[in-house]
Amino acid sequence: MAAAFDTAIIIKVMMVDALSMPKKGFRVDWSGLIDDRLDTFLEMGVLVLDDVFDHQDVLLLQKESGFIEYKAATLTQGERRQSIRGDDIRWIDEDCPIGMDYLDSIMSLAEYFNQALYAGIRRSEAHYACYPAGFGYQWHVDNPKGRDDRVISAVFYLNDDWQTTDGGEILVIDKTGKQQKLQPKANRLVIFDSNLKHQVNITHRYRFSIATWMRKDDRIL
Repeated sequence: MAAAFDTAIIIKVMMVDALSMPKKGFRVDWSGLIDDRLDTFLEMGVLVLDDVFDHQDVLLLQKESGFIEYKAATLTQGERRQSIRGDDIRWIDEDCPIGMDYLDSIMSLAEYFNQALYAGIRRSEAHYACYPAGFGYQWHVDNPKGRDDRVISAVFYLNDDWQTTDGGEILVIDKTGKQQKLQPKANRLVIFDSNLKHQVNITHRYRFSIATWMRKDDRIL
C-alpha cells in the first residue's frame, strides 16, 4: 500500500513538473488558416477549424484539463441549475500554464481579427469545461442581455475518438438562420459571433473543452 502511495506521489510530482516547464507551442498561422474562409465567416458568423494545433500541444491541454480542480458553473444570475447548464468549469489563470499558452495563441487570433475585420478586441478570457454524462447547456447567447462586450466566441475541444452516439454536439444558429450541428472532437476550434444562439446537446460520456471569449472591454481589476 505504501509503495502504491509513493508511486502516486511521484507521478503527481512528475506531472506538475511537466506542466510547469516553459512551452513554445500553440503557434498557428491564423492568416493561412482563415484568409480564404473569411468571407464565409462574415456571411455565416461561424467558422470551424480542424487540426489547429500540434498533437503534442493538444496532449498537454488534455493532461492539464484532467489535473485541475473544477467548480460547478452557474447562470448569469449566479444560480446553479443543472437542468439548464450542467458543466463544471475552471477559469484559466497563472495556475494553468498550458491554458495560458493556449490563451496567448488566442490573442494572436484576436489580433488577426482586429486587422482583418477591425473587430476592436482588447482581451480574451477562457475556462476549461467538463460536462459529465447526462448533461448539456440549453439555448443561450454569450452576451448577457444588454451587453455586447464579447465579440467572438471560440470553443476548443479535447475529446479523442468522439462518436456520433456520444452526443454532446454544439448547435449554432448561424446568421442565415441555419442550424449547424458540430461534433466536439479533439483539436477542433469552433469560432462564432458571440451574439449567435447556441446549445450543447446532452452528452453520453465525459466531454472536455475550452470555452473562450474575445472581448472589446477593458479588464476589470
